[in-house]
Amino acid sequence: VGLGKTIQSGLVLEELLLRRRIRRILVLCPAMLQRQWQFELRRKFNLDFRVIDSESTFQLRRKMGIDTNPWKAFPRIITSMDYLRMADVLQQFLQASGAGPDAEVNGNRTMAHAPWDLLIVDECHHFAPQGGSRASQRTKMLREIRFLFEHRIFASATPHNGKTVCFTGLLELLDPIRFQMSVEMDEKGKNQLSEIRVRRLKDDINRQSLRPPFAEQLPPVELPIKLTPKE
Repeated sequence: VGLGKTIQSGLVLEELLLRRRIRRILVLCPAMLQRQWQFELRRKFNLDFRVIDSESTFQLRRKMGIDTNPWKAFPRIITSMDYLRMADVLQQFLQASGAGPDAEVNGNRTMAHAPWDLLIVDECHHFAPQGGSRASQRTKMLREIRFLFEHRIFASATPHNGKTVCFTGLLELLDPIRFQMSVEMDEKGKNQLSEIRVRRLKDDINRQSLRPPFAEQLPPVELPIKLTPKE
């Protein structure tokens, strides 16, 4: 927590924009972080993103017409994970992305490339499968849209809950070519993980800083306490 995941994602995002590798970008995050993402991307990278939610959709359709699809209106969008997983909203997103029922001709996709360029998922641990055959609405939604994006970045301070099956399920959402959900991760999986994971610890930041921003973690010290007879 507090080690700059938003800035790291923004650095990758800006580099890809400068190389003209990406244009259409979606940031998926908890609802309470939408404005923070919008503010940080504008302040630190001079990038304007539109927040799409029920209120902004209502205002957009009031201005441009009732049939306006907000997912087609802007190239850079921030939305909440719980808004996008709503059935009608998800259907509009799929239609705007060329993945709806109108996007197939004789069973074949009409688009040869991914309709979106980059997906950034913040607090991605919320999408981790809970083991077995159970999958939350968030997980199902991300499984449905992940192939619409050429590139994917997942950010989280707590990606592992102690269950390997949940962690590998999350990795499969990120890159289904390299990873499959399993109860154990073999040596090959661990090697592939090292290729796609960037991990930062507070100790790493302190070692690279002239004035370490985080307190040193000292081992616990025993404090003997004598209780009175009344206590």
